[in-house]
Amino acid sequence: MLPESEAQRQDGCQDGFLANSDTMSSAEKAEMQNSEETADDDPTKRFPAYTRYGVVAGCFVLQGLSCGLVHSWGVQQEYLSENVYADRPDKVKTLSYIGTLMFFGLYLWGMLAGWVAEVWSYRKLCFGGVVTMALGQLLASFCKEPWQLCLTEGILFGLGIGLVFSPTSTAPARWFTAHRGLATGITVAGVGVGGLIIAPLTEFLVRTTGVQWSLRISALYILVLGSAACFFVRVPVQDRTRTLKNFDWGAFNDRRFAVHACMVFFITAAYIIPYSFLPQFWSSHGVSAQTASVLIAVANVASSVGRVAAGLGADYVGVLNSLVLALGVSALACLLIWPFATGVGVGVVMALFYGFMAGGCWTLAPLAAAKLFGLDKLASNTGLFYSISAVGAWMGTPVANALLNGPGGGTKFIGMSVYNGVLWAAAMALAVVNRVSYSKQVARRI
Repeated sequence: MLPESEAQRQDGCQDGFLANSDTMSSAEKAEMQNSEETADDDPTKRFPAYTRYGVVAGCFVLQGLSCGLVHSWGVQQEYLSENVYADRPDKVKTLSYIGTLMFFGLYLWGMLAGWVAEVWSYRKLCFGGVVTMALGQLLASFCKEPWQLCLTEGILFGLGIGLVFSPTSTAPARWFTAHRGLATGITVAGVGVGGLIIAPLTEFLVRTTGVQWSLRISALYILVLGSAACFFVRVPVQDRTRTLKNFDWGAFNDRRFAVHACMVFFITAAYIIPYSFLPQFWSSHGVSAQTASVLIAVANVASSVGRVAAGLGADYVGVLNSLVLALGVSALACLLIWPFATGVGVGVVMALFYGFMAGGCWTLAPLAAAKLFGLDKLASNTGLFYSISAVGAWMGTPVANALLNGPGGGTKFIGMSVYNGVLWAAAMALAVVNRVSYSKQVARRI
């Protein structure tokens, strides 16, 4: 037992702390909330131990289905461009918008999805997203014109993945304390695994059955596998006192919140650029298309591993520390490795470094939000970050393409790689701002 004087001193500190709770920063409140999760009233203890693992598995499958299909669109686009609309360049150009619409929708609907998940139901919202994804694929199978595909596979399917992505990115964090980072990392690794499985499956279906039937088959397995996965998605506590009318717009009064939102914006703008242009870069230096596709596959595998490793690292060295490191290495990869990755050897180095570290950022961004702002509104906060970053999804690739095709662009790709590196460096600088504002002790585990 503590000496009486010491106990009185601690009681006095606690009373003073409570008296000044209204003046605490969001990070301090989040830290207090996170520390209270180890108390005896931990809501996760009301459920069987296997429940949390079912949540991770269900979210993993849903992330793989949604983002894996986005990654596989290129297979269908190539087939349609070369076999259906080969003599219609205007229609081929319209097809190029579909992937961007999917990517845009994935982020745009994040705020709505996170908000509705918290005030209604994670499980029901994800099921609605699954039905919307399947419906988008099914309707797309009957389309004859590219603009119709933009409406169905671009906008409608994009809405479905947007409703699924934000809740499944954040639900596992509500179930874990000691291994929160690892659980989140395993969940978002479903993006890479889904791409590795669904892309070759789509290629096989398109080659053997055609685009229309490949879309119908994908609608079927989305509905079956997605519905089964939704059954496991839930959170330990659903706040029934909140409504759609009391969204907390005051969060932007917190400087850390605005800084984190800008950081996610730059990550979104930067992330997809190498995946979109590295194959073209390698081909311009004599690397075969088959080898370039293998290098991108290496980057996808590294991304899946990096997402898990980033979560594990966050558990041991701190999420904010890990985030700064991942962003910094991603910037260095684009600035110092990409310009020299003209052959297979350095290309593998680029694929490994970039895939591993950049992929890890998608694990660390929602974990950092939990660290800074607490778990209570994690889904709506993360969804709001994603909605803001939807603009970044439109800014990143088009600007990079303009730099490539502008004066002095050519096949050197220098302007593009520098632009990509600057985006990552800007994200790192913002992460450093939040890290230092949380604690100026460099060696502290945060």
